[in-house]
Amino acid sequence: MADKLLGKKKKGGKIALYVVLVALTIFALVLIISLATEGGDIFAVLANAHVGWIFASIGVLLLYLALSPIPLIILTKSRKSNISMGKTYAISMTEHFFNGITPFASGGQPFQVYAFARAGVKPSESTSLLIMNFLFHQTAINVFSLLALIWFPKFAGDNVAMLVMAIVGFVVNFLVLAFTVIIGTCPFVRKFLLWCMRILCKIKFLRKFLQPQTEKFQEYLVQVQDVFKDLAKKPLTFIVCLLSKIVIYGVQYAITFFLLLALGVNVGAQDVFFVICGTSFAIMMVTYLPTPGSSGGIELSFALVFASLMGASQANTVAYGGMLLWRLMTYYLAMIISLLFFIGFEVHIAKRKKHALLVSSQTEKTDLSGDNTQNSELADGQNNENADGQNNENGQPDASEILLKEESELCPEEKPEEISEEHCEELAPEEMGEVDCEEQPEETAPADKEQ
Repeated sequence: MADKLLGKKKKGGKIALYVVLVALTIFALVLIISLATEGGDIFAVLANAHVGWIFASIGVLLLYLALSPIPLIILTKSRKSNISMGKTYAISMTEHFFNGITPFASGGQPFQVYAFARAGVKPSESTSLLIMNFLFHQTAINVFSLLALIWFPKFAGDNVAMLVMAIVGFVVNFLVLAFTVIIGTCPFVRKFLLWCMRILCKIKFLRKFLQPQTEKFQEYLVQVQDVFKDLAKKPLTFIVCLLSKIVIYGVQYAITFFLLLALGVNVGAQDVFFVICGTSFAIMMVTYLPTPGSSGGIELSFALVFASLMGASQANTVAYGGMLLWRLMTYYLAMIISLLFFIGFEVHIAKRKKHALLVSSQTEKTDLSGDNTQNSELADGQNNENADGQNNENGQPDASEILLKEESELCPEEKPEEISEEHCEELAPEEMGEVDCEEQPEETAPADKEQ
């Protein structure tokens, strides 16, 4: 038991160390990019930033984080999953942390399946919920990408690198959504993919990697199709979840607007939608990068997009300063808050398990004590019976006989009094019938004697 606990502690320490190293590496990368472009001027821009608008940006970030679990909560209620709203909220909040530390933001969903299982939800049910949530996420991202294409020439300009990144990012996002929809709606595609999987398994060096995953891949395809069938039966749930996702990402992209105000950029209420589309355009370009949190690409794309929005002489400095603030808030601060939810969830589950084990052990002790009491009573009874049997064999009275003898000595039976003949003659005739008089023997006559 001690070895298992020690192993878990070592594993947890390694994970924590990995997280810290990844965070430090990303922060160093952001810092290097910022210092390499404009040097200390960026810190001068940040020093002159409006504190009120920075706090407003943090407030919008907190609003985004608070709203982000809503679609998953709606799905759990719609499917009547066996989990409370609070646990669903905590599990959904952990997504930001695990997406931020894994390549392609791929770590959020596997951990959520694990967390749902710890909360008592079957993996098949939680996988269906997360597939639905991913479908809404991908649809909302593509909606904002399409809107961003309206200002595509202004964002990209003559920059060929941005043009290529934007095209690749848009195509990847669209193909992921289209592929998910095709799998969920076309049974033929599912059969075709399984056939391709079996063909690939015939290749010797691929067999050991693909063959163990064939059954899981088939289950995943079936679950995707079941998800689409379920959503087709619940159009209201689909519409509400999709609209909530669009609103949530709109709030997230609006953080940039308040950061621009904090840096003194001349933007007004009429520019809110334009800034939201610009932010979605910057994110769209680098979603396919394999680095944790798309680090390296997201900073560059963000700075280039917002440098194109400003024509001032210090546009680059302000753009990189805004990028640094935006990255610190939307990535690092969001990860820290998400990590706190993860720790809180783990502590809650651990306490519940400990309480359940304590109750179970107490119940077992009570049952054992009851059984022991019953067994001791049965043993005492058997011992008494054996002792009585031995006393009878030895000619000694048993306990019951001794008790009866003592009672007879204390309360002797009363004998009926004998009534004399004279008293019988004095009694009334009625009473004579009820009294048993003792008959006296008659004396024999002298004549009889003589005879």
